[in-house]
Amino acid sequence: MLNVCINLISFRKQLIESSTQHSSVNDFVIINIPEEDVEPKQIILDPDDQPMWESAKTVAPTPNSAIVQIDVDDSFVINSTHLKMIQENKFDGYLQADKHDHIREFLAICDMFKYGETQSEAVKLLIFPYSLSDKAKTRFNELNEESITSWEQMRKAFINKFFPPLLFNRLLLEIRNFSQNICESLTEAWLRLKNMLRKCHGNGLTKGAIIQVFYHGLDESIQAILDRTARGIFLYKSQNQAFSIS
Repeated sequence: MLNVCINLISFRKQLIESSTQHSSVNDFVIINIPEEDVEPKQIILDPDDQPMWESAKTVAPTPNSAIVQIDVDDSFVINSTHLKMIQENKFDGYLQADKHDHIREFLAICDMFKYGETQSEAVKLLIFPYSLSDKAKTRFNELNEESITSWEQMRKAFINKFFPPLLFNRLLLEIRNFSQNICESLTEAWLRLKNMLRKCHGNGLTKGAIIQVFYHGLDESIQAILDRTARGIFLYKSQNQAFSIS
């Protein structure tokens, strides 16, 4: 009997101590029991239930520009008029478009606007892509990523892309096979040949070679006129004399 009383007293004491450590409501002891670890459930989706395009979708990385990003001051601003003039003088990349003429025009416009000494080259690199359109824009974007760090590299990459050796050889062959068109005057024929020479930049033809190509490409009646004008055989004149007559 004594042992039972002692056990009851001990149980009462434990109950009181427990009630002081936990919150109570209406004299009921609330014991916070930690939640048991629950293994996360895996949801398995049937691939046949997904949209067909989802399995084949691949998001490719966006390629970088061929031009390496130029470091400029935070306050650096390109003149809006400058950019507008460049955009109004675009190169489309087709055969009739003169590549060297485009470079000359681009530089002439750039020379009209002054920036800091260290910023002029950065301006050319930043705005040159805006001078391209259509086929030229597409082909320029095919250049290797971050392969251009200077204006000279830009100029060479542009010329090589749109004036490859095959095109150069074709234009040079057209010059060597030059002939006067029907109903074309002497002056018109000469101007057309000069335009062909200008498009075939770096052709390496001397004045004498050009005069011979021109003379042999003329009709016999026009050759006779040149001979009378030269008061002798036209090709016997010096290069400078022949150029002045033609």
